[in-house]
Parts: sequence; C-alpha cells; structure tokens
Amino acid sequence: MISCEAVSSLPEVTLLYWLGNGSFIEKLHPDGAVHEGMLLEEPRGSGVVLRRDLLFSSFSARDLRTNFTCVVLSPVGLDTRELRWGPPQPAPTESRELG
Repeated sequence: MISCEAVSSLPEVTLLYWLGNGSFIEKLHPDGAVHEGMLLEEPRGSGVVLRRDLLFSSFSARDLRTNFTCVVLSPVGLDTRELRWGPPQPAPTESRELG
C-alpha cells in the first residue's frame, strides 16, 4: 500500500487520484490487481487532509516498471508526485571463514 495525501481548503471540489503510466489505475489494471482505496478526509486546522491509498493485491515486475503518479486537482491548481521504485538490492551473500 502506498498513500498519497494533500491538504485542501476546498475538499468538496478537490480531486485526488492515482495514475499508472498516465492512465487511470482501473484502466491499467482491469483485473483489480492494483486499485485505489476510498478517499479519506480528516479535518486539520482550516483545511482538510485528503488521502487515497494505492493498493496492491499482488506485486509484480510489471509494477516495478510502472510510473505511478498521485494527482491533486482543485480550483487552486494542479500538483503531481511520481513514485519511483529504486533498483532491486542484491541478495546478501554469506561470508565463510576458511580455516
């Protein structure tokens, strides 16, 4: 699960959603292997924190190559954040002492 959060003073007209390689998640993964969670709202100060999770029922090599983007769109403007996976770490090797 990956979360995306944004603070908005206009939550009723603010959209928060995920894209995968520039496409809507449900179009990219019609099987539901990757899908968006419910939009959650939590009052904070004079605004509202919006949160939407990106959920993986299984994680594959295809997902490592997918550019996931969180998008926030409101009358105030547009903002995006990209999720980039780091290269896989090599497996640790055992060191044995000779003797």
